[in-house]
Amino acid sequence: MAVSVPDGTVPGMSDSPLRRVDTVFVKVDDPHAVAGWYQETLGWPELFRTSHIVVLQAPEGPPVTLLNPAGGEWSGFNFHAPDAAAARQWLIERGAEVGELNQAPDQPVTWFWFRDPLGNRLEVCSY
Repeated sequence: MAVSVPDGTVPGMSDSPLRRVDTVFVKVDDPHAVAGWYQETLGWPELFRTSHIVVLQAPEGPPVTLLNPAGGEWSGFNFHAPDAAAARQWLIERGAEVGELNQAPDQPVTWFWFRDPLGNRLEVCSY
């Protein structure tokens, strides 16, 4: 049975700085080489690209980012927070293992990772 909440918020969640799933990541060897397939086969237009990613937009839902993490750790998606630094501090205060705050060199994006109790790497971004 679904619970109806009149104002659209979930009880106990209103103070969370993590507002939504922002981007879905797809791990590929060469984002630039495979982007055409997603565009032609799925019909998803390219939003932008950098030297190491291509971001596409599905008709509904969050953008899809094709990336090659170059052997490093990565997450399957990230959350959006209006202020990544404040979200990071919020998670630290709750005892989460949290990585450093990062700034993208070629985009106005700030992000960091954190882990859940099982060790899953999750990410947060703001822009």
